[in-house]
Amino acid sequence: DGIRDVERSRGLGDVYKRQLLMVIPPLSLLSQEKWPHPFPCRIKDNANKDLFIMTLGNINTPLADGIFDPIKDMVTLNNGEIIKNYYRDVLGIKYYKPIDKTHFPLPPSGWCSWYYYYQEISAEEIMKNAEWLGKNLREYGARYCQIDDGWQGTGHGLGENRDWTTIDKRFSSGMDKLAQFIKAQGLLPGLWLASHGQSNENVVKKWNCFLLKENGKSASSTWEGTYLIDPSNPASHEYLSDLFNTLHNKWGYEYFKIDGQPIVINEFKNKKDFMKTPSDDYETLYRNTLKTIRKTIGNDTYLLGCWGIPLLGTGIMNGSRTGGDIILGWKGFRVSLSATMKYYYLHNIVWYCDPDVMVLRHPLTLNMARAWASLQGLTGQALMASDRLFDLSPERVDIMKRVYPALNIRPFDLFPSKKNKRIWDLKINQSERKYDVLGLFNFDPDKNDIIYVSWKDLGFPEKTKMHIFDFWNEEYLGCWKNGYFAQLSPASCRVLTIMPEKDRPVLVSTNRHITQGWIDLLSFEYNSLKKYYSGKSRIIKNDPYKIRFAYPQKKISYKIKEATAENLPVKIKNYQGWSEIEIISPRTGEVNWKVTFDSTSIYSFPVRKPRGLKIEPIGFTRIKATWNNNYYLYAGYYVYVNNKLSGYTPSNSAIIGGLSLNTENKIEIKTVWYDGKKSTEGTVKFFKIKDLLPEEVYLSDVTPDLATSGWGTTRMNKSIDGYPIKIANKTYKKGIGTHAVSDIIYNLKGEFDIFKAEVGIDANMKGNVKSSVIFQVFGDGKLLWKSPIMKRNDLPVKVSITISGIDKLKLHVADAGDGINYDHANWADVKVIRTKK
Repeated sequence: DGIRDVERSRGLGDVYKRQLLMVIPPLSLLSQEKWPHPFPCRIKDNANKDLFIMTLGNINTPLADGIFDPIKDMVTLNNGEIIKNYYRDVLGIKYYKPIDKTHFPLPPSGWCSWYYYYQEISAEEIMKNAEWLGKNLREYGARYCQIDDGWQGTGHGLGENRDWTTIDKRFSSGMDKLAQFIKAQGLLPGLWLASHGQSNENVVKKWNCFLLKENGKSASSTWEGTYLIDPSNPASHEYLSDLFNTLHNKWGYEYFKIDGQPIVINEFKNKKDFMKTPSDDYETLYRNTLKTIRKTIGNDTYLLGCWGIPLLGTGIMNGSRTGGDIILGWKGFRVSLSATMKYYYLHNIVWYCDPDVMVLRHPLTLNMARAWASLQGLTGQALMASDRLFDLSPERVDIMKRVYPALNIRPFDLFPSKKNKRIWDLKINQSERKYDVLGLFNFDPDKNDIIYVSWKDLGFPEKTKMHIFDFWNEEYLGCWKNGYFAQLSPASCRVLTIMPEKDRPVLVSTNRHITQGWIDLLSFEYNSLKKYYSGKSRIIKNDPYKIRFAYPQKKISYKIKEATAENLPVKIKNYQGWSEIEIISPRTGEVNWKVTFDSTSIYSFPVRKPRGLKIEPIGFTRIKATWNNNYYLYAGYYVYVNNKLSGYTPSNSAIIGGLSLNTENKIEIKTVWYDGKKSTEGTVKFFKIKDLLPEEVYLSDVTPDLATSGWGTTRMNKSIDGYPIKIANKTYKKGIGTHAVSDIIYNLKGEFDIFKAEVGIDANMKGNVKSSVIFQVFGDGKLLWKSPIMKRNDLPVKVSITISGIDKLKLHVADAGDGINYDHANWADVKVIRTKK
């Protein structure tokens, strides 16, 4: 596969081809599989609806609902039940077929010009970024340099910009010369275009294959272009073939991002009367245009569908951009997040998903940049950066290095998610090395969070002791039973590697890639008799390569006695409970290494009982427990819920969910040392959540059991766009911002009697836009209240209804019949009230 990639780089000499193979590992070695093949899967959430699972390698886990066979499109459940045509019929992928990985065993990795330059690009800026990319990220797996909108036509915006036969003056040296320059950097050139549209009247007249009215005017003037091809006209296929023959065979571009595809599909559906041969079968007409493009560019050229998700392109396109345009900042991250939640089930099964680019520059904090990179690295989706690369700080460049290239990661969850899940579990099986890489996300830009991870929820036996390593912070966090309470800053992500404890040293992490071993560990073996690890790693020149080892939680532990790596210098660092070696090589290549261990004792401090436990409700089933920090040394605390160990927290606080609202609960906290020794006594609290709650509870202060939104993400005490809650001319401190069609669900357990709110269209929207929605309140599945159709600028409508005895309360915002565009809706001052104890 590496040879195939190099041979696509026409114009390079044989010497250069051999050099390229030395620095970029063959893709087949990174994918390590023969595809297609059956694999385990889930087809629904389990009890933890915050859990999102991916796999790398041959995974076996009790979390599987069954096995999916991609060839047969069939799920065989554990009980023997068979679901036929799962993707085609259940998930609605009409033209389903397994992705063909023969030519592209991995998703594309590289750089795209759009989200820094937009249409203000030039050949000079493309060359600067390509040169930097080739020197700094090519050896890490970045291969593509994709030129986006702005290379073509005679103007900016739309209009004459949709002319693929005219080159903008900023590229006067020629697009073919630019492609050659990109290839000379060891990269593959890519190009954006809205392929089905055209704005040049001379081209339209020449080919006579566009949708026209009887008067000769365009019958389809859209974002795609002033004119749109007539797919029923054979000449349109000649036009597309001629266009892509120029772009690919004459100019040398190897990657095409064709934009506005859902627009094309809709126009073909609605403009049949203007076709040369009118047809209702717009799907076949559209797919035939893609087949013409594919035939012209060949199977070794990457074809990406863009803007909206063109599901009619499955089986022809190599990939699809599955979300809208990102923007700079945390909102942009959330666009990629939403696309991942909704469409990841298609990735590496139907095609390669592209949640849009990864942006890492200021004003994103380093925590935000790491979160965005973690989204990409843990899912293995198409990985295209879009900063001005040579302006990035060394810290942000290093973040990029730790996620390139996109790897052969596949969804375990074969269904779309309606919520933004916070616990991402990448299960990896690398030979005998089985481990999980967890991405724990705090999506809130304003508040700290504590996320509890249960080993049982991840498919491990309940009392399993897990080594925990923090990838981004490069530190070992100990070996703990049952679970872990992770502390997260606002708008951040923790990447924690967990691995079951063994009665010997384990290789817990490497620093080359977020998958921590898959791409760099070529071989490894532990000799239990002589107490040494030996292995072979692929190391990139001048990049400090680190291997970390964790030790069993016993009185007599281990330390590194000696480490060698051929003739290279090796740094050894021994800590209590773990060790690290660091190797730096002046050349990229494979390095054999050996690490020998010796026994050592560990220091143990007698831990004391913690004190001052306090309980604060943060919902109907969740509480926050806090207690005093101990004066004397401690490693952290074990948290017991209703006499059962939940897990370890390093700080004096924990957020605990899954509790009963109206029955008594017990929380106990014990101090713990690194060797697992606990304080003999703990601090204890008994409580009922309902007794801790005030008589009036604002639902915007409570985490719902489910919150879905037709666009964006449901927000508490803010509109969906992040502004204060506002309806007409009235502003509220409390409320929920959402967007039709949406559901927000709370489990009240019959403890509240009255529901109150004011509802209306969000008044923060700018411009002359139309929106209309209907608000509804359901109790245990029955409609309790319904608003009239509410439009923009309508005064708020007050709601006050009885909900006595209601268990499940659902707040629903429905479309009023004119589509969901701009249907921003607010539940203001929304609360539930108890009138009796």
